[in-house]
Amino acid sequence: MKTLIATLILVSLFSFGFANEAYEKAMSLSIEKLFQVKTVPEYIDVANQFERISQIEKTKWLPLYYASFAYIMISFQEPDNAKKDTYLDQAQKYLYQAKTIDPNESELFMLQGFLYPSRINIDPMNRGMLYIGEMNKSLEKALELNPDNPRVYYLRATMTFHMPEAYGGGAAKALPLFLTAEVKFKIFKPKTAISPDWGKEMNDAELKNAREALKQ
Repeated sequence: MKTLIATLILVSLFSFGFANEAYEKAMSLSIEKLFQVKTVPEYIDVANQFERISQIEKTKWLPLYYASFAYIMISFQEPDNAKKDTYLDQAQKYLYQAKTIDPNESELFMLQGFLYPSRINIDPMNRGMLYIGEMNKSLEKALELNPDNPRVYYLRATMTFHMPEAYGGGAAKALPLFLTAEVKFKIFKPKTAISPDWGKEMNDAELKNAREALKQ
């Protein structure tokens, strides 16, 4: 009897290990593609890949996170504002689903903070006051859950940089935030090989832009 139980445990562990390896491989390939694509159809295709993974791995938030991220990125490529809102609605749907799986994940609150500026950009005059407070609350929660999340500092720096000086923005106010983000990116270590690890190159580029703006 003991031998049978031991065998069943070994088979179970082997099956779990094989399934987990397949999941991580599928995720790695999809993540690699996500950060290479450039067009709206390509982003939709990779988002669909993550959705298919999420339908199999129903207890994991990462596939939904990356599907949401893909649709947020589409909003930067799409010129039609009505379509932008539709894509952001899809991003929000995936994000809500991910939060039901792990309601205390810093990266999900950071991504929510990343989504709000995309909404604002569609109609800054009418949406700024509506979403800026929600964005700040999301980022504060992300930092509460993980004070070393570099993407939060990057997003705050970027928003400050592109905000008019009359409202507390500009290169001078943003520069210290970009520098803090730079430090955070240097020490950041993702939890796993497929955990969020993006933003360093974006921060480096924006930091360069902020420094050049201050020289003018």
